[in-house]
Order: sequence, then C-alpha cells, then structure tokens
Amino acid sequence: MADRLTFVHAADLHLDAPFRRVDAAEPRVRDACVESTFAAFERIVDVCLERQAAFLIVAGDAYNTAERSFRAQSRFRAGAQRLAEAGVRVFMAGGNHDPASAGPVTLEMPGNVHYFASGTVERVTFPSEGDPICVLYGRSFAQARETANLAQEFRKASGDPFAIGVLHANVGGNQQYEPYAPCSLDDLLGSGMDYWALGHIHQHQDLATEPPIVYPGSPQGLDPNEAGEHGCVVVTVGSAGVSTEFVETGRIAWDRQSVDLADAATLDDVLAALRAACERARDASGGRPVLLRIDLAGRSEAHTLLARGASFEELVEEVRAEQLSASPWVWLDRVRDLTRPALDLERVRAGADFAADLVRIADELPADEAAAMLDEALDPIRSASRGVELDFDAASFLDRARELCLDRLLAGEEGR
Repeated sequence: MADRLTFVHAADLHLDAPFRRVDAAEPRVRDACVESTFAAFERIVDVCLERQAAFLIVAGDAYNTAERSFRAQSRFRAGAQRLAEAGVRVFMAGGNHDPASAGPVTLEMPGNVHYFASGTVERVTFPSEGDPICVLYGRSFAQARETANLAQEFRKASGDPFAIGVLHANVGGNQQYEPYAPCSLDDLLGSGMDYWALGHIHQHQDLATEPPIVYPGSPQGLDPNEAGEHGCVVVTVGSAGVSTEFVETGRIAWDRQSVDLADAATLDDVLAALRAACERARDASGGRPVLLRIDLAGRSEAHTLLARGASFEELVEEVRAEQLSASPWVWLDRVRDLTRPALDLERVRAGADFAADLVRIADELPADEAAAMLDEALDPIRSASRGVELDFDAASFLDRARELCLDRLLAGEEGR
C-alpha cells in the first residue's frame, strides 16, 4: 500500500436533532442548539480538508430520523460537495436512525458519497480504479430495530491490503444504548479487519488497539447525559502502523455541577456561588457556549430563603441574564435547590415534640416501603410525561420530604 493513508472516522451526526430536556426559552440559546449538529458536521468537513484525508467514514445515524428532514439532507449535501471538490470520498453506513427501510434520500448527493448495502456486507476498494491501497467492508441497517449480530458476517479476504470494517453496533452490551446489531469484542477481533470504524455509542471509546476498534462518539452532545468531549477521529496508516487522534468538534458544551452552600447565609452568597459555577464551566468549555445544570446542596442558612420560590426564581433569572452577556455565554438550563435547613438533626430527634416524631418516623420507614410509596405517587406523572427521566430515588425523595417538613415546622415555630 502507499506509504501513508489518512482518513476521518465519524458517526452519529444526528443532523437536525433537537436537544432533549433543554429549557431553551431564550432565542439565542435555542438557535444555537438548532444549529449545533450542523456546525459540528461542518467542523468534521474542515478536519478532512485540513488533514488532507482520502475519505470520510460516517458509521451510522448521519440523520436523526428516518424521515431525514430537508434541512438535514441539504446541509449534508453541502458538506459532501465541499469534500467532492477536494477529491475526498464519503463512505456511509446506515444505523437505527437512518436504516435502509426509510428509503433513499430525496436530495441527490454528489458522486463522492457511497452508501453501504443493507442486505449483506459490501466490499469496496479504495481507490476504485487501479491497485487498491485499502478495502472497506460495510453494512447498513435494513431496519431500525436491527437485532442480528452483523459483525459475524465480516471477514477480510485473503490478499486484501489494509481492511476497514464499518458498522453501527452495540459492542459488549452497553446498557445505556439500545442493543442494536449486538456483538462481542471477540466477534470484531475475529474478522481480520485492520481497523473497525464503529458507530452507535455517543462517547469516544477505544475498545482495542491491535487492531484499533473505535467509537468516535457523536460530534455534538445532545442532552445533559452527554457532557464531555465530542468529535471525530483522524486515522493515519503508515509504515509505523496505525495511529488515531481524537479531534473535538462540539459547538456547545454540557456541564453539570453540584454546589455546596454550607457557608452561604444570604441570597448574595448564593448569587456569588452561582456566578462562580458559571465561571468554572466557562473556563472548562474550550471557548464554547455552555448549557449548565446546577444542584445546590448542603445544609445552609440560606435554605429558608431559597424555599421561597419567587426569590429563588428571580435570582436564577438574574444570573441567566448576566451569563448570556458574557463570551462565551453560559445558559443555566436548570438549577435545583437540594439544600437542607441548617439544623442539628440529633437535637431534633432527641426532642419530645412533633418535629422529633417526624424524624423518628422517617428513620423507621423501611426502604422498600418508601420506594413503593414513591412509585405509587409518581406513576401518574410518568404516564403523563411519556417516560421523561425523573432523576431521583426513594431515599433522596424521603430525605427531601423530611427536610421540607422540618423546615416548614421550625420556620412556623420561629414566627410565633
């Protein structure tokens, strides 16, 4: 093969995907979220051109839905055309979001774009004419819920030069993702491929180095659980072997912080703590705008002030306005007050009043009984919200209920 080959491996573009569970009422934030997947793809195209890549691999889920919105197709075509003008090929495998059953794209793509077949593993040589320097083996999903082990069908042919496997798959049964095209690491290692270009998992992972078996991750984090770096992988093949380099492409960063308010006594103290959290998020963002979620925690003298909903909401809105005027901006997507009253639970527990009875009842409530009570209370909410994540458990819910009741009781006693 040639002395050197460079290509870019990307996956899970999810073009035109909405940001899930984001309170983006501010137009500036909403517009940035809408544009972010397209901007991340454009950055991938830039990387291909900057590194003089021979081709780009997209290992599934280029589009967010089977319908493949006109805007998503148009923006993908524009990027592919930029690559075509530079002589860069594009090899694509369909995943669970863009399977073959969805039908072909409705906009004609440039001739440099190749979609792998869905009925069998397709073998494509590169370049297409003359002696190949590498061979790509790929297979698209025939349908969204692909449950077969497609990896077992990949086999490098005898005499092939450098071989690349392209597949959207759940390797090793990752419980955070749907079990589509499930396979094991041994299945991939047994194929004879020299590089595996995978898709489906949204975090960058190197599953093996000999040969490299890589998830590049999604180019842009799409929800609060997708914090951290997002990008593509530049792969270089040469006489020294195969090297990989992760390149950040995300246009918006996610961050989540827990802020301890144990030393906060006033709303000014809380305001300062929120501002400091925003600065930490901004400093860690690499110059990108940030969607930030904050949990206020700890026993605090400010707890009673925060429990007055109007004051708390006004405080959050003030910080939001301030942080949007900075560069890069930070958007407080959610701030939860999980603080507890500054009180001595042991002293309350030892008392002879209703507050002491309340603490002792909470102490003695079995965990399974508390969980059953919580499930019963939340079932109607879960049904109405169609499976929206409720991120707390029975123990934290019980602690929070106890603290809220104590706060109201003791505040009432102080007011008399």
